[in-house]
Amino acid sequence: MAAALANDSPKYRNSLICCSPRTSDGTAGSPSSSSTSGCVSADESLDSTYIPKSIANKKLKIHSSASREDIEKAVIQCKELILNSTQCSDERKWLVRYLVELRLRLEDLKENDGQARLRVAIKGHHFEQQMNPSNRKQYCDHCSGVIWSIVQNSYVCSDCGYLCHYKCVDQICRICAHVVMTEKGEFEMNICPEKGLAAQDYKCVECQTALTFKDSWNEPRLCDYTGLYFCGTCHWNDPSPIPARVVHNWDWDKRYVSRIAYQMLTLSWSRPYIDVERINPRLFSFIAELEWVHKMRKDLEWMRRYLCACAEGSTLLSPLFVQLGDVNKKYSMAHLQAINDGSLETQLTELTEVCRAHITNCQLCSGKGYLCEVCGNNEVLYPFDSGAVMCEKCNSLYHRGCWLRKSQICMKCARLDERKSQTSEVSHTVSELEYDIDKFVD
Repeated sequence: MAAALANDSPKYRNSLICCSPRTSDGTAGSPSSSSTSGCVSADESLDSTYIPKSIANKKLKIHSSASREDIEKAVIQCKELILNSTQCSDERKWLVRYLVELRLRLEDLKENDGQARLRVAIKGHHFEQQMNPSNRKQYCDHCSGVIWSIVQNSYVCSDCGYLCHYKCVDQICRICAHVVMTEKGEFEMNICPEKGLAAQDYKCVECQTALTFKDSWNEPRLCDYTGLYFCGTCHWNDPSPIPARVVHNWDWDKRYVSRIAYQMLTLSWSRPYIDVERINPRLFSFIAELEWVHKMRKDLEWMRRYLCACAEGSTLLSPLFVQLGDVNKKYSMAHLQAINDGSLETQLTELTEVCRAHITNCQLCSGKGYLCEVCGNNEVLYPFDSGAVMCEKCNSLYHRGCWLRKSQICMKCARLDERKSQTSEVSHTVSELEYDIDKFVD
């Protein structure tokens, strides 16, 4: 039975490890087990990966069984360190996040008064006790063991979905993926930036478990997203497309990533973090669908200016329009995946046709169109028309044929330049007359 459960655990998913019982000196339930060596609630163990080195030796961490008075003292000490830290530094960011965690933990003690905790805040996570667990089998993100929902209580983070046993909540060593991505605000755009096990001191970057190729139980697993090595408890071989490989090579093959990377990618899948035009502009010339969507985004930007000023047109601003009609020109992984599947092209075509029909038929929106000064006909031009060319200086619109026939010279800009030259000549003449009159006043 134990062998079957071990084989079913995500810790050994797609692994070369064969399921065999541990020896007496490496029992999984032993207090000296290295799977919890990076716990955040013990005084003697600090997470050196996330705690800045300048404050790693100040004994800020409190035990999970700390009293209310101990937490209040830690809050005061943390406030003093924040005031003495450098503004916008990593040290201050960590201290502010830890101060929020301490205050939430203090409120938790006040509310529960020794009762079972329904909510727990630690390492940026906002845990809530699972009252109605799902029917599917669940695993703890801390120890990778099975969560028996009938006899075991469990917590789930409302921000990143981190799931753990009730007994493991005070020993987790992973910062909330929502906090990490919110602070970073972008994906890793280097393809698997591997530094090697020596740079990690041959330890798991998350829980500090010793890694070795000699012991199959502690085999190092490479995360293709971060380029770091993890142990089997922190790396379940979750497959996922890598943003850097997509942007640089349009490679959508799924590769194995760690649990923290998988949660980060899942949370940020629909967030517009990728500036393709800045990172890899050559991709537009190789992917025709991406180039077409990029052009449609420019048209949607002009349509948005018309629709926002119209009461009836503002109802057409769908979530897809808001995401793609913005001015930052960034894409999310969901957008790029929809471009690769071809579904986004269909949605954009339908959306632009509806918006174009409203702008051309609405009396208010159509009144803000342009007329070509070269041909002088009554055809109304709009910036999102394919046959229209806009002057970069004055935003005047012309037919493409009329623009080429005039040698790409804007008539409005020519009039403005001529008027400016005449005004300067008149002012120069007036200044000379005033000088001549003043010469004979005395």
